[in-house]
Amino acid sequence: MTRARLALSVLAVILLTLPCLSAQPASVVVVEVYGKIDEGKVYLLRKAAYRAEGGALLVVINSYGGYLKSMDEMISIVKGCNCRVIAWVPPGAKAVSAATGVALAAGKLYLGDGAVIGACKPVPADEKVESYMVSRIKSLLEEKGVAGSADIAEKLVLESKALTTNEAVAAGIANGVANLLTEVLRREGLEHAALEYVGGDVVSDALSLVMDPGVAILFMILGVLLIALEFHVTGFQGWGVLGAVLVLLALYTFGVVGVNLLVFVLAVTGTALILVELLKPGVQLFGISGAALVMLALLIEYYAQPYVALTASTIAIVAILGASIAFVGFIILKASEALRVKTLSVEERLLGKVGVAKTEIKPGRRGVVLVESEEWTAESEEEIHAGEKVTVVGLEGLVVKVQRVKS
Repeated sequence: MTRARLALSVLAVILLTLPCLSAQPASVVVVEVYGKIDEGKVYLLRKAAYRAEGGALLVVINSYGGYLKSMDEMISIVKGCNCRVIAWVPPGAKAVSAATGVALAAGKLYLGDGAVIGACKPVPADEKVESYMVSRIKSLLEEKGVAGSADIAEKLVLESKALTTNEAVAAGIANGVANLLTEVLRREGLEHAALEYVGGDVVSDALSLVMDPGVAILFMILGVLLIALEFHVTGFQGWGVLGAVLVLLALYTFGVVGVNLLVFVLAVTGTALILVELLKPGVQLFGISGAALVMLALLIEYYAQPYVALTASTIAIVAILGASIAFVGFIILKASEALRVKTLSVEERLLGKVGVAKTEIKPGRRGVVLVESEEWTAESEEEIHAGEKVTVVGLEGLVVKVQRVKS
């Protein structure tokens, strides 16, 4: 009996001290990954992971996917964070395509009722990309200890299979069902932790904008047009500097590798043809061909992204940039027309004009005439009285030659 009591006492002490041995983080950083997986979300997740060092990071996901490169960067951030990473797909939300990789990278994953995860087949179909994605998803599932990881990965990628909440939990992909943020925290023993929210800012929004391939192409076109505009205006206006910045941003986005080289060449050629049309209007063929090449470059660049997802904001931005390009092009067209207008010399402007003698003019004696609202020193081979109308027949330096207007 004494030994039994002693054992119970020891067990009680262990149970009482266990919470102290496994201390929970004092705070949880919450970051919402909503919308397209792109460079803006990479920046956002990196900022949140930095603040969560040594603590816990809760990633709330609701995304149709985005770019493969951005997905890989976000997976690296999750795996490299010195913190507990928990992913949660709220009720009715989704983590599909590239967002699936981000969700699976977390140490724990919870889904709400009606949530969906999976459908990772890259579009367009590419054997190398598909093989890479199967291996990437398989590796993440194996790390979670999911049975049949290889088969599940192939179905998610090659068959573009999407899993419901219950299917994901049954397969061991998700750790459970959670419909509220507080429920996720309670399951992880973090219900008493303080929450710190990390939201989007100007930098994340700017990165999402600049790193969009279609926007980058339009940036390049607008940049070239602004540089051309700088040469068409009097004095330095700064348009060329802005144009150079836009071109550099576009070049950074392209990376000029692989299919991007083709897109880059098409976009540059199209921009050059449009510029020729603006500088030499009337040809029309150049302008139509240039616009067609630019559209082809846009389509190829979007089509070449395995997990691209066009959003309403992207379409709106492209429309605004398109309108800006059209406006700048119109200005350049008008400036070019103005440059082609022949500037008249002073003699050409005054020759044949009718004025009025302000003073008396005699042969060998100069006077003053008013022509084109300006007073000029005048000479004449005939006598002209003040108030008489005169016609300009010549110009020597700043002295006009006049003669009396015959009735």
